[in-house]
Amino acid sequence: MKTKYFLFLLLACSGWSACKKNNDTQCPVFPVALQLLSANVRIVDKTTGADLFLSPTSLYKPSDLTVTSSVTGSNVSLVVDSAQKDKRFVLLIGHETQDFILKLAALPADTVHMEVSVTQGRCYSSSTVSKITLNRKAVCAPCTFSDMVTIKK
Repeated sequence: MKTKYFLFLLLACSGWSACKKNNDTQCPVFPVALQLLSANVRIVDKTTGADLFLSPTSLYKPSDLTVTSSVTGSNVSLVVDSAQKDKRFVLLIGHETQDFILKLAALPADTVHMEVSVTQGRCYSSSTVSKITLNRKAVCAPCTFSDMVTIKK
């Protein structure tokens, strides 16, 4: 039982400055939750609105999609969210302002520009997605986690 309390105290006071009384020159030491910086992208048929590569009846397979980044090249963090059967989408994850080039099979490529802004606080900075454009047309500004980029082919 003493071990649990000791671990709690150790986590609560993970640095000497967190346990001392704070003043204007000190910042507490504590775990900081990071916001996922991403663009949610759907690729749909321009006439029917049907998903072109994530649903079971799609014309294309997920392996037909190639994504490159202006920052990391072909090393792109990409996650498929298929929780909602009628609104499957891809999360393009980045930690700084960059362009993502998406190419689905032989279809023309599209550019998703994700702009990240950093706000510096007294102790910590925070990053947010401040703007997303698709082929130079605004999708959202400022952006939230629920904003969707819909590419129509």
